[in-house]
Amino acid sequence: MGLLDVLRWSRQQLMIGRGLWFVAGGDRVDSLVSFIHGWLAHDVFNQTSDPEWQAFETWLRDVKNEFPGEGWHVKFLVDCGGDHERAAMKFLDFVEEFVTSTRTPPTEL
Repeated sequence: MGLLDVLRWSRQQLMIGRGLWFVAGGDRVDSLVSFIHGWLAHDVFNQTSDPEWQAFETWLRDVKNEFPGEGWHVKFLVDCGGDHERAAMKFLDFVEEFVTSTRTPPTEL
């Protein structure tokens, strides 16, 4: 299970009303950013990488133009009028869009 899988799960939790605190340990979009940074630091520490996450970041930047220098969380918070949960959901919606558009569905036997 990679980071994008966990973020998809997080999106489902927000959709059923569990809130940012439940998925990221805080009620601000920065909490989700910190969670992601912690996951990525764990990968570095364990000398692993997540090519799908790297492809997502590139896609968010180059295809969607939604990865500005100040960070997606700053932009999305402004876009969402200061609503931290909506800003997180906007990001998680991009995660869902990327995964559903790039992963091949499993074949049935």
